[in-house]
Amino acid sequence: MDLAFKSIVNYISRVSGVDLSGYRESYLKRRIELRMKILGFQTFEQYLRYLRYNGSSEIRQLIDTITINVTEFMRDKTPFIYFMKVILPEIAERKRKVGSNILRFWSAGCSCGEEPYSIAICVLEALGKDWNISIYATDIDEKCLEVAKEGFYGKEQLKNLRMDIIKKYFDKEDEGYKIKNFLKKYVRFKRHDLTTEKPVSKYLDAIFCRNVMIYFSEKQKIKVVQDFYDALIDKGYLIIGKSETLPIGFKDKFECISLREKVYRKISSKGLDNIINS
Repeated sequence: MDLAFKSIVNYISRVSGVDLSGYRESYLKRRIELRMKILGFQTFEQYLRYLRYNGSSEIRQLIDTITINVTEFMRDKTPFIYFMKVILPEIAERKRKVGSNILRFWSAGCSCGEEPYSIAICVLEALGKDWNISIYATDIDEKCLEVAKEGFYGKEQLKNLRMDIIKKYFDKEDEGYKIKNFLKKYVRFKRHDLTTEKPVSKYLDAIFCRNVMIYFSEKQKIKVVQDFYDALIDKGYLIIGKSETLPIGFKDKFECISLREKVYRKISSKGLDNIINS
């Protein structure tokens, strides 16, 4: 690793409090070089000097560039269709058998809120309102979380939604659409760093972490997926991005339910014992 580049990564991590060690070196270089190009710098040494003398504003710009996410409601429709038609009915059936109406989900790397609000819409459409629904939505980017809490989106971000769904869950405003308050109440937003912090909660029924781990090193993936395993209830679901894979070593902890949709289900330690002893 180039010494000046390494110094930039270490400096940003130390000053911002955002641990960048989990990101692939090639990805970090591309994002840093993008900022350098915008500012007209040719070398990492020049950019490092600029960072040290221009304080928090450029550091914040760089962090936003590194963690930026482009998303929309029901992004890649088919995982959400699978969630509604297969996962949610199965979860609901198990809950009814034990007399519970509590449903708990986590959107890890929620960006500007499209995914957790999409999860809420899916639950309401598939199961109705007779459930105690909690959706934890986390991201490392505070600006994205501010947008998510506001819940205001442009027409392009809603392109995957039918008009009847838009009318049901959004209020039309002059320049876009705003999430209705009754939907907002199901989602709790929080800043969270997957690579360094503990899971936001436990006993979760399903976790969405889509197109997030592609930026992580193998070591960080292992940490994050282990956290997901610990946070899920037995037979809880993990949905990841279609270009992503689970780290080696998790075959005895998750069973693949849908390879196409990248849906995995937690294998409980009791279930594992049954497999081993059979």
